Amino acid sequence: MTPDGGGDFRKTETGQDLFSIKVFLVATGILGAAFLGLTWISRGELGLSDGTAQTPSEEAQLEPAESDASKGFPSQLSQGEQILLATSALPIKQEGAAAIASGDYGAAVTAFERARRADVSDPETLVYLNNARIGEQEAYGLAIVVPLKSDPTTASSLLRGVAQAQTEINQAGGIQGKSLRIFLADDQEDVAIAQQIATDLSEFPDVVGVLGHNTTETANATSEIYTASALPFVSTSAGASPAIKQLLANDLPIADALAFYMARLNHRTAILFYDGNSDSSLAFKSNFEKALQANQGTMTAEVNLAELSASPPTETPTAEIFVLSPGDSPLKTATESIEIIPNDQVDHFYRHVFGGHELFSPEVLNLFGSMATGTILAVPEALYQSAASPFSEPTQDLWEKSTDWSTSASYNLTQAVITGLKQSPTRQGVQQAIDSNTNDAVRLLRVSINPDTRTGYELLSLGVMTKDGFQPEG
Repeated sequence: MTPDGGGDFRKTETGQDLFSIKVFLVATGILGAAFLGLTWISRGELGLSDGTAQTPSEEAQLEPAESDASKGFPSQLSQGEQILLATSALPIKQEGAAAIASGDYGAAVTAFERARRADVSDPETLVYLNNARIGEQEAYGLAIVVPLKSDPTTASSLLRGVAQAQTEINQAGGIQGKSLRIFLADDQEDVAIAQQIATDLSEFPDVVGVLGHNTTETANATSEIYTASALPFVSTSAGASPAIKQLLANDLPIADALAFYMARLNHRTAILFYDGNSDSSLAFKSNFEKALQANQGTMTAEVNLAELSASPPTETPTAEIFVLSPGDSPLKTATESIEIIPNDQVDHFYRHVFGGHELFSPEVLNLFGSMATGTILAVPEALYQSAASPFSEPTQDLWEKSTDWSTSASYNLTQAVITGLKQSPTRQGVQQAIDSNTNDAVRLLRVSINPDTRTGYELLSLGVMTKDGFQPEG
């Protein structure tokens, strides 16, 4: 045979020779195919579907389904595939999560509707129900990173406000026709996990804002990541860096308003109950000390609630006003401490309690018993006016339980995000709307017990404190 494979073949073109050649070629083809098949098998490249071998061109279809992360969906986020809230274990809710994970949104809606009827107070269920109704439609995304496992009470309060705002906007037709999808994540209050979540969110274009990171460490550790990607971030940690936008931006106006109203009532002495383990309570303590001094008041005692059970006070201090900033401590500890003060050391028939937004809740006021009467609250005007106020009927109807200030604050923040998207559907537009969401004006309220009202309380507005001064009611 010559190199070009020519003349020798032409010399053997008899039937027998042709038959021999065909046999050779067929055998060679079979051996070649067998060798190629064995090679694919050894390399894991032979795909089988319904018992049929696939060609290499069909290989991509035969790979395992891509993970959410490889599709651009961060694996640590959940839009319903995972039940993250520690207090939620309804089997029907698990069925809803499994349905979302498999893409069966109709079944997910049915399951989450049943789960909500079983526990109407669960905000995670409502978020996932709203997401299931969106299905695979395009939607704007807001990520909530809260301690769903380690602190489900705090997480639930925050989620209720977000879920209420999401429900309202989606039922109204969305934002220029696009719904709001809520993504949940739990950074477990771990800096490394928080940074990974922040990195994933920054690279996830569907997300236009982030609320959460509940500790000082995780908030500070993630802030630069969000800033670098221009992803709006609001921290739920009161101890975060001043450069980080916080859910309740500043409690200085609250401290100023309480000290001012003390002086307006001609009261000059106060006992402060605070939580030495709480960043927010310590910040209020510092602000109130300055405000009280500026209004010619005197602090007769400062009681650290975090240490009260271990070392109860040996002396009973006296004062005209009892100021509460309970932080993370049980409020019952503070109320019991006030109750032990003898009546002859209090110049009113009731104990005069002053407090901020932390006391702005029927459930919290219930702990005061008869002391709730006459309590003075200094509440950011935005929380007082919020549609998700703890004293608003729509909020009570939605959850069938008492909520607190953080529900109002997270609702207001979500509304700010929605406003930003309506004005400019970009991260920059959302950031501008969030920046304009302030809590500088403070409403002063007097509480009275009224069993005939739905909450059991009436709130009498005394006026509003602004940077320009106090504007009394009426």
